[in-house]
Amino acid sequence: MQRDSSSSHTEASDKSIGNPKEELEKIHDKIHTKLSTNGDSHLVEEIRDTPGGDLTKITTTDIEKQSSPQPQDSELNVDGGYAWVICFACFLLNFSTWGMNSGFAIYFANYLNNNTFAGATKMDYAYIGGIAFGVGLFCSPAINFIQGKIGTRPTIIVGNCLQFTGLMLASWSRKLWQLYLTQGLIQSFGLAFISIPATTVLPQYFKKKRILSGGLSSAGSGVGGICFNLGMQHVVESKGVFWALRVQSIIGFGLTWIAISLIRSRSKAHKIQFTAFDSAVVSSAAFWILSFFVITCMFGYVIVLYTLAQFTTSMGYSEYQGSIVSAMVQLGSCCGRPIIGLLADKFGGATVSVVAYTVVGTLCLAMWVPARNYATIVAFAIIQGALMGSIYGMIAGVVARTFGLRKMNVAFSMIWTIMGAAGLFSPVIGIKLTKGNGAILDPGSYINCSIFAGVSFLACAGSLLLLRGYIKARDHLQVDQHTDSDQGDYTGINVPFKSVITSCFKTSHEKT
Repeated sequence: MQRDSSSSHTEASDKSIGNPKEELEKIHDKIHTKLSTNGDSHLVEEIRDTPGGDLTKITTTDIEKQSSPQPQDSELNVDGGYAWVICFACFLLNFSTWGMNSGFAIYFANYLNNNTFAGATKMDYAYIGGIAFGVGLFCSPAINFIQGKIGTRPTIIVGNCLQFTGLMLASWSRKLWQLYLTQGLIQSFGLAFISIPATTVLPQYFKKKRILSGGLSSAGSGVGGICFNLGMQHVVESKGVFWALRVQSIIGFGLTWIAISLIRSRSKAHKIQFTAFDSAVVSSAAFWILSFFVITCMFGYVIVLYTLAQFTTSMGYSEYQGSIVSAMVQLGSCCGRPIIGLLADKFGGATVSVVAYTVVGTLCLAMWVPARNYATIVAFAIIQGALMGSIYGMIAGVVARTFGLRKMNVAFSMIWTIMGAAGLFSPVIGIKLTKGNGAILDPGSYINCSIFAGVSFLACAGSLLLLRGYIKARDHLQVDQHTDSDQGDYTGINVPFKSVITSCFKTSHEKT
């Protein structure tokens, strides 16, 4: 009985092995049929052609392993895992760029009040501040092209070296033209070469938590602003303004290298476009709506950021108290941006930012204009800091939502060109609107400046509401075309203006 069972088992095994040629062909046909349904019939031929390949040894597990789609790099660590390391790296980069740049108000006040550079006027320092903020960003398309050629890390390394060189040379500058070249032009390109790759790499790692991650990383500029405003003010008072520049350059250089060691890019997985210009993006109505939002937002943002310290001293307070006010803007920033990001991921980036900039514009008119004491201006600085920098947390997510991930870099770089131009002239506009020489004790001399900033913020809120309506109307037209907004290409879509207006307050399954 046992022998019969063994014999039966052997026969079954021989049959399953299928040694005869016709059995091999049957197995081949069955496997080919199963794999062809998924377009993977080539796998059989690959196994057959492989040295030692034997179709008789193919199992169901082998078939499933070969035919099942393997997870791509772009699908790994999304909204978690190493994505948060990338977020931390971007936090450090924002700390070392925008955080340091916000400390310019300290140098501005010191240069102006102590006549550090003979013959220099408040307009000179306003131009230097504008150059440091805007010229590098104005060249964003070229930087985006360079990033595509040499990679994300090398681009940031170039920026780190430029920023360090600019600030260190500024500490040895004794003539005004040298300050224009170092703390203005060289630092500007350093900031741009670091911040542009840092801003565009983060959305590659996040989907559902994209704006929250943007808020957390952009909070680095707030933390940096606090550290550099208060820390460098102390160095200025104890060692002098030039030593403050040296200390700042060394700190930024070291922290940026830590971020460089952590940063990774997924540009190849997402097939991101690194061209300097895209006519299809420029011809889109959404591009110009977003551009107007950026211009008006920068007018208000830079004026408030660079003016509050001077406004504080105009009320009779000390430079140190002015630096405290500047630090309060950054305190509000590092606390408010993550909260704004959390709310934006729940309700939509454009939706939350419309509310934020409406509040910011209203407070410029209702709180800054009549402010005549220290407590009021400190409270104003904290609230403004929490809300007016919402653009840095939401802009990458909104650009990706508007144009898709593939065109995000090229769209972002062209929009930042406009941001750079706005940032370049914003300090100059603020100074022109200020009465007197900027050092007089008359807070009323800043009334035109505060009104202009308030109106700019309200205009940017209105344009963002219009962009929200555009995206909602466009999604309605494309409802059957795709399921993931990141993968879409929306540059050739015509959205009726009436639909844009009527969709401004509409809701949908995908947040805007």
